Amino acid sequence: MTSYSFFPSTETVIGDAPLIIRRVVRWGDCDPAGIVYTPRFLDYTISAHEAFISLMLGGPLHSAKSGFGVRFPVRGVELDFRSPLPVDTQFDMEVRVGEIRSRTFDLHVTATRVAAGHPGPVAFLARISPVTVDGASWSAVPLPDALRARIAAYADVHPLHAEKSL
Repeated sequence: MTSYSFFPSTETVIGDAPLIIRRVVRWGDCDPAGIVYTPRFLDYTISAHEAFISLMLGGPLHSAKSGFGVRFPVRGVELDFRSPLPVDTQFDMEVRVGEIRSRTFDLHVTATRVAAGHPGPVAFLARISPVTVDGASWSAVPLPDALRARIAAYADVHPLHAEKSL
């Protein structure tokens, strides 16, 4: 008997150099016409942010074992819609690092539609800026040096493409 699923996972990390997350648009993400609701793009972007932070921490974002004692709430988000995402569409979100500041940094997400395994048009661009806060006091703190070094190393190896950033 052949094994398969009628309901594939909606999100899978398909690469971490650079970080690429593949998603499938589900019916619950869409309006009655079968096109993604605008607020869902923020959910997709937050998911990419969480995956990136987890990659930098070497484990789950919300794990107490991260060793840094900090959290990463979002300070700001920008979205630029380029093409619609209909139900059942696969798309890849590629994450790059932009500016790194003392307490915050920018992640740039390029979401590209995928058809028959090949990249298609850009669906949306996002810039999300997490801020580093102390896990106990919830006040902004500088990025821990070791984390800053990891983020900077990722940015050096996977530079931001100017033509695909906000």
